[in-house]
Amino acid sequence: MNAEQLEILAPALAVGALVAIVHAPLGIEVLKRGIVFIDLAIAQIAGLNIVLVRLWWEAPHWLWVQAIAGLSALVAALFFRWIEKSLPKEQEAVIGSSFILAASAALLALANHPQGGDEIRHILSGQILFATWEDAAAFLPVYATVFLIWAFYKRATQGLVFFLLLSAAITASVQLVGVYVVFASLILPALAVNVIDRRKVLHAWVCALLAVIGGITITTMLDLPAGPGLVFGFAITAFVYRLAFYLLGSHQPRTP
Repeated sequence: MNAEQLEILAPALAVGALVAIVHAPLGIEVLKRGIVFIDLAIAQIAGLNIVLVRLWWEAPHWLWVQAIAGLSALVAALFFRWIEKSLPKEQEAVIGSSFILAASAALLALANHPQGGDEIRHILSGQILFATWEDAAAFLPVYATVFLIWAFYKRATQGLVFFLLLSAAITASVQLVGVYVVFASLILPALAVNVIDRRKVLHAWVCALLAVIGGITITTMLDLPAGPGLVFGFAITAFVYRLAFYLLGSHQPRTP
């Protein structure tokens, strides 16, 4: 890759790095709680509302899109928090059903839209290669706030706060990288480091950043869609990481 190509890809790499850094610790907590599909459901609900805003208003300002999508994600997070407390045994079933309903609603909303297929593809797999420095700057305050609260507020993983942070991060990310990459960037690095106890977040960051750099670079060189390529990037790096831990002996049962 030459300097000109790197300059073009720099905003996409920056956006991918923001997503990786913020999602890695959140994904570890999601996996720990056993609510793997909550991020997918919240992302799809936010994506549905992004679709509806663009259908109802012509060229809406990104702040309106962010506000409405964020509010919908917040409502979903509060609902899932209530389900966690009230119906814990049925939580995953409710989360999965919510995802299917949101996805179906988006398909129905765009059924007669002339660019419906492109809109669905954008929500699902994103358009990270078209990201700009303005996009990175616009969403940086959201990611910075989530990261700082997570890092310095001791109760960030507890109760409602966790769901609020997750919904804020997902709302921003789904507009930048799409539903598929949101799920992959949350869950696959967490799976990669799930067999270790020490420096788990640090290893998840490294795994996620390698996936972003490799996924974007390779798909650009091969002229392939970046979203699906990033998903495979996360999957491959997670597999390699997990295999490395296994070969190094970190697969042994962890002490209580």
